[in-house]
Amino acid sequence: MMRAPSLLDLVSGKKKKIIGTLASAMAPFARPGVCKAGATCHGPSASNFYLMRSLRYPNLVGCNPSPTSGFAHRQMWRALTTLTIREGAVNGPSGTRCSTAADSVSAQIDHADSRVAASAARRQITCIMERAHYDVVVVGLGAFGSSVLYHLAKAGLKVLGVERYGLVGHALGSSHGASRIIRMAYFEGLQYGPLLKRSMRLFLQLQEELAAVEGPLSEPLFIRTGMLDVGSVFERALRSAQVQGLEHEVLTGAELNRRFPAYRVPEQWRALYQPDGGVLTPERIVQAHVGLAQRMGAQVLTSTTVAAWRVEGTGANAAVTFELTPTGATAVAASNSISYSDTTATAIATAVPRKVTAAAAVMTPGPWIGQLVPELRELCVPERQVVGWFEIEAAARSNFAPDRFPVFVLEETSGGAAYYGFPEHDQLPGFKIGLYRHLYEQIRNPGDLDRVNRTANAADEAALRSGVLSYFPTAMGRLLTASTCFFTNTPDGHFLVDRHPQHPQVILCSACSGHGFKMSSGIGQLISRMVMDRPKDTAAANTNTVQSPPPLPPSAPSPSVVHHHVVQGSPQVDSDSDGGGWSELLPFRFSPGDRPGHREALDRFS
Repeated sequence: MMRAPSLLDLVSGKKKKIIGTLASAMAPFARPGVCKAGATCHGPSASNFYLMRSLRYPNLVGCNPSPTSGFAHRQMWRALTTLTIREGAVNGPSGTRCSTAADSVSAQIDHADSRVAASAARRQITCIMERAHYDVVVVGLGAFGSSVLYHLAKAGLKVLGVERYGLVGHALGSSHGASRIIRMAYFEGLQYGPLLKRSMRLFLQLQEELAAVEGPLSEPLFIRTGMLDVGSVFERALRSAQVQGLEHEVLTGAELNRRFPAYRVPEQWRALYQPDGGVLTPERIVQAHVGLAQRMGAQVLTSTTVAAWRVEGTGANAAVTFELTPTGATAVAASNSISYSDTTATAIATAVPRKVTAAAAVMTPGPWIGQLVPELRELCVPERQVVGWFEIEAAARSNFAPDRFPVFVLEETSGGAAYYGFPEHDQLPGFKIGLYRHLYEQIRNPGDLDRVNRTANAADEAALRSGVLSYFPTAMGRLLTASTCFFTNTPDGHFLVDRHPQHPQVILCSACSGHGFKMSSGIGQLISRMVMDRPKDTAAANTNTVQSPPPLPPSAPSPSVVHHHVVQGSPQVDSDSDGGGWSELLPFRFSPGDRPGHREALDRFS
């Protein structure tokens, strides 16, 4: 075993030889990331380098320095960043690069001031390796992958997030468009209730944590507007509110129109108003999850595609290997040009290891799940979705403000056209509206996803304008902006979150069908618990079946006799008293006896 160099060695005339040896020894153990250590030792952005797994040095991940080791850390940092390292090395004002051809490893240490170890500037190390090992690899950093990454990093795991496009929070998947609805009364099913409460609590916590890091937020992650379930969804939403004990109010169409003057719905219709609903800002939330995860030590690779993956061996303890390649330049440029960056999500690695291995993996690639898991192509089918922002009459703009315009879902008849929409907010002008399932443009071939038309055409505008004309006539102006995304639909419209049928160390997540973002914070937390609660064998992976929704309590009034009233419910944000389990995901597992398409999908795995 190589002798660890002393501080005297590092500053002696032997410096070229010693530092070259040091780089060779240290580089294989590089763990990129950012540390939470206090500035008293080496600054809030410093981290650790492991040497022979016994000595720690600043500016690599996982630092937890003791007062007795702080001086040595600072001296080693100064030595590394002020001495010329080996032949061919570069040492300049912005970084130090050391490489060892024998190990096929190179490392880049960026620093703002090579003489001051306690500099508060952000630092980064990027490693180019033949192979790196992690506790968990998360594939896809949209709504769910970013949340999983955050919660795994928070639990202290060594985790890598892989994103195929150039920016976190890009506009080429399903987690963009400036706004998403969160609603607590859920007509899609009573099984979502606990997950919604969990997710709301976690979004609010994320907002507080982000504000603690960034200072006062220019735009909150959540804007409370209230929620309206209008038309044929009313009775199912009402039942959900009653079962969950949510505060709610029942309105006729006439009452709704008077109270919220931007609306023009048939007077005989009924609507449920639930005051806790509102707007989530998806790009900001994704970026916050990733940025905060990095501060806790997570590594991120952007512009990186998973070319292949496999499980090395059998059983729940077999490692998962990923082969990675840089994403094509055209796709990366597209993601850069139609998204925006955020100061929270920094220090993102730019070099791509050829292979990585992990003890576990989480697949959250959104519409690309059929590429990574071909057995799911017929079960999780992407569909093109378009939303639009329409110009509002000048005299009516105040009616579309967040304090006067609740977010909504409006379904004309059961199974008929269902619209959803948002108030005008932030810097994006116009009334935003979408139509569930839009034009039913399914993408059966995963290879076609990158070729989908992302520009709204006349048919797209006509489908959206029909809803505006019928129910929001003062917003019938020009189409100001449009955005294209993907819904990934299952046959029954419910999520799929489960272990891989053959490899229980791999978790599959397609929390989808156009209504998943609002639960991404909660699902991310619960998936992280699944990862840490690995079954001992494959047979344990799929023993649970979908649970039926709880029955309507006998004490709850029948929806058919409820008229205008206000019900004061229990607090909408629960404390986390569930003991750390993940049972709220059980309704979304593979269930060949209860869920359409599941038996056929499971057959494809065998």
